[in-house]
Amino acid sequence: MTSPTIKTISEHLNALLEVSRYSDSALNGLQIESPVAGVKKIGFAVDAGLSIIEKAVKEGCQLLITHHGVLWGQCEPIVGPWAKKLHLCMSNGLSLYAAHLPLDGHAELGNAAQLAQLMGLCEIAPAFPYKGSTIGVTGTFPAPKTPHEIASMLSHYEGVSHPPLVLPFGPSTVRTVGVATGAAAFLIPDCASAGIELLITGEPKQAAYHMAKELQCSLICMGHYASETFGVRALERVLQREFRVETCWISEPTGI
Repeated sequence: MTSPTIKTISEHLNALLEVSRYSDSALNGLQIESPVAGVKKIGFAVDAGLSIIEKAVKEGCQLLITHHGVLWGQCEPIVGPWAKKLHLCMSNGLSLYAAHLPLDGHAELGNAAQLAQLMGLCEIAPAFPYKGSTIGVTGTFPAPKTPHEIASMLSHYEGVSHPPLVLPFGPSTVRTVGVATGAAAFLIPDCASAGIELLITGEPKQAAYHMAKELQCSLICMGHYASETFGVRALERVLQREFRVETCWISEPTGI
């Protein structure tokens, strides 16, 4: 069977994730295209750090798909670690595809949607508008749970801070939940105004403490890395099924 090409997979992902809908600081899509067109093995990871790329090369991947890529905002000079990453990819036939906000907000495959499903939330719906798209979801627990019970559920996932940070400033038990992965504590006011009792995100900010306390909204921070493994793992399953390629998960929790 003929191997799928980088172009075919990239175009498929662009359409699947609707990358053109998102206004993002990241360049979403194919970021590095190596001279090797055919794809037999794809690596999946949260970040595109040098150590991740080295592992993808060692695994014999022709494509690496990440949530955090290497191109953000304005183009930077190709020097230092950036130059090493590019050289490593081009000299070893490894292309890089990244999906940032599209893989946070996708209604089915996004980090937030996938986490909400795994937690057993009901009535999951896209939420938290951001520049014309949504970057998270809301849902409800079938039965009320305390914030600490929910944190205990989350502690079993890869890379979760132990224990997750819990700011239990809302009701003692929770039914309505907002999920927005990464560094989304800034959405506490949105949750409070919508009557959402708990926000689950990844990375906390100092201002989140008093914001949550004053608005009486609980917050759980499970770690930035830990909150963003779910979307790329979902893409791994999709591409295994649709393109019959070999895949590997490249795990490197940051503790952040």
